[in-house]
Amino acid sequence: MLLRGLVQIRWIAGGEIVPKIEISLSKTVFELKEKIKKELDVEVNRQSLWYRDTELSDYQFIGNYGLRGNETLFLSVSRLPPHQKLHVLVKHIGSDGYVRVKETDKVSDLLTKVERYWAVPLDRISLYRHNVKLEHNLPLYSYYINEASEINLSVLIEPR
Repeated sequence: MLLRGLVQIRWIAGGEIVPKIEISLSKTVFELKEKIKKELDVEVNRQSLWYRDTELSDYQFIGNYGLRGNETLFLSVSRLPPHQKLHVLVKHIGSDGYVRVKETDKVSDLLTKVERYWAVPLDRISLYRHNVKLEHNLPLYSYYINEASEINLSVLIEPR
């Protein structure tokens, strides 16, 4: 019998993007991590999944943990080395560009770089990842920013 359930993933350490992933309970935890990688661009080896204070083992079946129907798992993502820089793709209509950042940089640091690159005042810029607006005071890792992550730039244009 193939059991299916909707598994909702939250990141314990303050992740701001909450994907809803449907997966068969007869799949392994590793297969779930692969789906998370496709959804959030987080490498499988950096992920730890938790359910009711128990870390899930990669090669166990999801159903072995008593998950049924609509459940919440907690995703913890290991940090990159503090000195490691990433290139994120900031996308804007007709003008995409890569910006170098650290995972621990604040969104406000990225906004400052975007302001310089596109010559748009900060008060007119909003950044989005997976349709979630990035809050200025949060670190980039709260939005699962990795190498080549895509961030959408929205610019407020006021009529004359």
